[in-house]
Amino acid sequence: MPRKRRGRRPGREDTKAAIQSAALQLFSTQGYDKVSLRAIARESDVDPALIHHYFDSKADLFAAAVLDIPLEADHIVAEILLGPREHVGRASVHAFLTAYDSPGGRDRFTAMLRSAVSAEESRRPLSEFMSKEIFGQIAEGVGHHNHKLRGQLAVSLLLGLALSRYVLKSPTLVEARDSALVESIGGAMQHYLVDAW
Repeated sequence: MPRKRRGRRPGREDTKAAIQSAALQLFSTQGYDKVSLRAIARESDVDPALIHHYFDSKADLFAAAVLDIPLEADHIVAEILLGPREHVGRASVHAFLTAYDSPGGRDRFTAMLRSAVSAEESRRPLSEFMSKEIFGQIAEGVGHHNHKLRGQLAVSLLLGLALSRYVLKSPTLVEARDSALVESIGGAMQHYLVDAW
């Protein structure tokens, strides 16, 4: 029996895939919040610094490994916060729908929603990621101390929309234009993310 090689895996072509595979497994079983880049490095048998060679952040790795789409959470947050304060709610809904409808995004998001209602271990990663890295960040950027709660309320609204539109296929929501949804839901998002309460 050949003995297992000692030391960390060097940078090779399969290293990025090994990191993504380990990240997918850990995010799926432990959720987004509890998984650290160091734990992913241990699971994929690489030096933690090597993860930063391939991925800018934990959010970037999550988007690549779990969502399998290019989604730069920090860029989305910055774009929304740079716009007029009174448009934050609508811009947030628009950003979500744009990501959902990106190439490959709809299939991946919808598959995660379907599994979330049937598999216990699949319930946390997507909602935790969206709450912590996008909508909680927006609420914090606006200046709210209760940004975690606001972020989770925003995510509950958007995932409810996605579940109704893409999984349950409610006819009126399926037929609705994205622009109509942005206008109609944007007010509630504005309340969650921006308004004082």
